[in-house]
Amino acid sequence: GFNGGSTLYIVGYGQLAAKVMVTTTLSAATGAVSTLAVGSFLDSKAEGKMVIKLEYANNGVLAGLVGITAGCAVVEPYGAFIIGIGASFVYVFSSKFLKKIGVDDVVDAIPVHGFCGCYGVIMAALFGTKENYSAAYGIYDGAEDTCAGLFYGSSGGGLGAAIVFLLFVIAWTGFWSTLVFGALKASNLLRVESSIEEEGMDSSEHGVKKEATSM
Repeated sequence: GFNGGSTLYIVGYGQLAAKVMVTTTLSAATGAVSTLAVGSFLDSKAEGKMVIKLEYANNGVLAGLVGITAGCAVVEPYGAFIIGIGASFVYVFSSKFLKKIGVDDVVDAIPVHGFCGCYGVIMAALFGTKENYSAAYGIYDGAEDTCAGLFYGSSGGGLGAAIVFLLFVIAWTGFWSTLVFGALKASNLLRVESSIEEEGMDSSEHGVKKEATSM
């Protein structure tokens, strides 16, 4: 949807928009199936019996979508397929890592949007072809030689820029998040009371009985 629409102009860019939608769909589908397979395999191994958890496919779709968004206009369909597979491993292992260190991320927003987002930026700097980069972003002659993917003969400038970009985003968001949430925590405004947490905020905020949410 929004990846294809991000061309902002369809006249003369129809083929580009079509390719964007193809790569986006391929990565999403591959991410769903791969995440289902990887997550179910690991859980089956841990529980000692065959387990298939379809919820892995839900966030697997998102992992594939997030992983391809940075490079959706510059990678080939087979590149999108590879990126979708890689996104499944990034999502599953980052999700398990956060649980292991005690981070309560109930919807796995950090594994999907944080870890897979960083992964996708790096993949764009590896799998973007010169031809696709020129068609999508050819700002000046020769830009593709610097900015295209490292796997396709670029000078590596794109990968360097991607790494610097990620470090800046992490530093910027880390600083302001620490400042804002640290102030909220110091003011005892960051969390509700433990009794409300135990009951569930569906009850305190919306009047939903706990028995209804456990059905």
